[in-house]
Amino acid sequence: MNGIKKLAFLLGLLYFSCSDYEIPETYQVAIKVAYPELFDGGANVSNVDVKITNIQTAREYLQTTDDLGIANFKVRGGNYNIMVSFSEERDVDIEGFMFKKTVLFNGAVNSQIITEGGKEFAIPLQYSIAKEGFVIKELYTSGSRTPAGKSYGADKFVEIYNNSDKILYSDGLCFGAVYPTTTNKPTPYVDANGKLLDRIPVWSFVAIVPGSGQEHPIQPGESFVVALSGLNHKDDPNGNPNSIDLSHANWELYVDKGMYADVPSVPNILMQRITTGSAMVLDISGQVSILFRLPEGDLQTIFTDTNNYLKVVGSSFNCFMVHKSWVIDGVENPKIHSDGVYKRLHDEIDVSYIQHRGGSEKVSIKRKVGEVINGRTIYKDTNNSAEDFLTNQEPTPGIIAKN
Repeated sequence: MNGIKKLAFLLGLLYFSCSDYEIPETYQVAIKVAYPELFDGGANVSNVDVKITNIQTAREYLQTTDDLGIANFKVRGGNYNIMVSFSEERDVDIEGFMFKKTVLFNGAVNSQIITEGGKEFAIPLQYSIAKEGFVIKELYTSGSRTPAGKSYGADKFVEIYNNSDKILYSDGLCFGAVYPTTTNKPTPYVDANGKLLDRIPVWSFVAIVPGSGQEHPIQPGESFVVALSGLNHKDDPNGNPNSIDLSHANWELYVDKGMYADVPSVPNILMQRITTGSAMVLDISGQVSILFRLPEGDLQTIFTDTNNYLKVVGSSFNCFMVHKSWVIDGVENPKIHSDGVYKRLHDEIDVSYIQHRGGSEKVSIKRKVGEVINGRTIYKDTNNSAEDFLTNQEPTPGIIAKN
């Protein structure tokens, strides 16, 4: 075959192969963003970024809203998460007094099917006042593996940080795991319209820092670590040389007659049993967690009041219900599901989620550094875990990052 015939043959193959290939159809989609009615009468929001993510391919698209509050996209058909998150300095009326505050606006529509063009989707925005206070700095639930390749789950912890410029007291601070942990289907804890209840279901145990109110001060820029088991897991004969040292933890999640031994050198945090179990649930695949304070009053009364519990159809447990106004911080670190994730927290607590790569991988999620002022780290806190956290990190309990 001479050169000209060979070229014609190849061009013919290219023509037929291209003609047989169907180029995926794309669709024009408009995303409209407007303020909550309380702000500017629900006016359009211009010049903010809107992100949509294809759940199947993880491909992200980013566009900015125009003067009409609309971000225009051209995407292939599929299942998408849509999200917007921004903040503004606003004059806010608090009990009759005007204060200049940072207001966080967050909104999301998850698992939105796009199969045709010319559609407009509206994102309902929630708002919250930026808090200066305690934040979940690091959450390590994946556990590790022994040299023999076996799963090891005693080395989990949560680290809580004072992100403010004032002394804060950890007395009475509570940590809980949100139910259900499986997030590949909607939660049954919804109202008649399918929206999340204003009360958040917590199961397993509630961990409570003991104290009368001012016994456990946390300085600005300092943290405290709550360990599942306060061992030096690397060196202890009962531990795992591939693990971490938690012997310097501030508190231990010890449960009487539970799965793990009581380490005398680490104080026991108060453990209020909510459901069955012999240890605090810190799921190796990830979980939704909240940091909260209870209303003033006797703890015994709060936890024995049946009105503070709820079991709904589709639920296995009578969960302790935490009103969203009690929540100080929350993070959605759910299990990875190929068919998407259903959220468990209101947008004003966490508008998105952050995942790690799997159980027994010895990986944590860590909050990003926002800035460092006079040596004090201020961690990023926009109530948007996808933007606020790093994932698949080496766990480093007690280490404060500077960059």
